[in-house]
Amino acid sequence: MDLRQIFEDQFANPPSDIEQQAALAALGDEYPAGLETYSWVSRTELSRAAEIVSGVDGPIADLGCGRGGPGLWVAGVIGVPLIGIDIAESALVRARALAARLGVEADFRIGSFEETGLADDSVDAVLSFDAFLFSPDKQAAFVELARVLRPGGRLVMTSWDYHSQPANRPPQVPDHRPLVEAAGLEVLAYEDTKDWYRGCVMFADFLLDRAEDLARESSAPVAQVRAGISEMRATIDCMTRRFLLVAQQPMS
Repeated sequence: MDLRQIFEDQFANPPSDIEQQAALAALGDEYPAGLETYSWVSRTELSRAAEIVSGVDGPIADLGCGRGGPGLWVAGVIGVPLIGIDIAESALVRARALAARLGVEADFRIGSFEETGLADDSVDAVLSFDAFLFSPDKQAAFVELARVLRPGGRLVMTSWDYHSQPANRPPQVPDHRPLVEAAGLEVLAYEDTKDWYRGCVMFADFLLDRAEDLARESSAPVAQVRAGISEMRATIDCMTRRFLLVAQQPMS
């Protein structure tokens, strides 16, 4: 599976109106409108992330940033520069445009969780919202995130633990905490997202009900769209929890 090409194609198009409607139906008032999100991140989680990393001078990094909205929101609230990293250049094009509209200082670059391209001890915080499941080597990724964090720097991440391996996804793990600790970071919090399963299923069912409209929107065959949604729905049933992780690089 060529994830880079999949996301290049995904982000080459404007945000899907139907997917945004589905996210709004699932998240309700917690949906962070206007940020072009490609994740489950909520307004409360964004505020929490900003609080956790507040007081730093920056820069902060957003890994798997997509169109950039969540990272730009946090950076704008705490008043620091953002470095956004993603494997898809098409995502970064939209992220740069969004940064200009929001008036947030940001630098968007090609990179991955395992190879960020950042220097040692170069960022005060790392953010990642619902993108880490696409890392093919999660232990190597945490080692890389620990490398780029300055002493005392924090990692704030949302993602999922899995009880079984989903089809057409990189290898998943049942618990991310041992990998975080093996990379030399200290786990400060590991919190379950309330009602995550209900929300994910609601999102998938909404899209399945609108599959024909989604196909017209994307100019894709209806059968292909339905198959993709069904695969996503099956992936949800492989998940144990959605979590918010807070970890810290120890002081030297």
